[in-house]
Amino acid sequence: MKLFYLKINWLQIKMVLVIASAIVMVNYVSAAQFSLKSLKPADTSVRIQTNDLATVTMIFQPECSWCKKQGITMAKVFEQCNDSINVALIGANGNRRQLKQTLKNYHNAIPAFIADSKFLRSIGGYQASPTTLIYDGSGELLLKKRGYVAEDKLRSALQILSQGACKI
Repeated sequence: MKLFYLKINWLQIKMVLVIASAIVMVNYVSAAQFSLKSLKPADTSVRIQTNDLATVTMIFQPECSWCKKQGITMAKVFEQCNDSINVALIGANGNRRQLKQTLKNYHNAIPAFIADSKFLRSIGGYQASPTTLIYDGSGELLLKKRGYVAEDKLRSALQILSQGACKI
């Protein structure tokens, strides 16, 4: 008789449960719609969310090696799920020149913005980069995760939020 063991990744299960329970909860952590200044030369000021899609953002800063690694996953999300998930980069802890210089490490088509104090207050600040923020389609902050988020964990969360449309 063979016994099969199921390897359970508790962090992945916890992340999915947090997102699922946040979707069901009546009292969300509110994240108002706000405008941030773009780091891209063509744009002057753009809203992070302009439609009813869920949004995943990454807060990055100059000289952050883990941000570069997280940026690879964000690029996959952008390329493969752009029609079902909004993706954005938000720079912090650097001046405009430093943040624009750092953008060369990321997918050039992902919208990029500069964090201002109002935005940072609305998310309760942040302690380290990268920080991944996941919003539902109405702009409510569902998840704030400090540090690198593995692709498989992010995939599970985004599949739930996009109702299966996002496949990375």
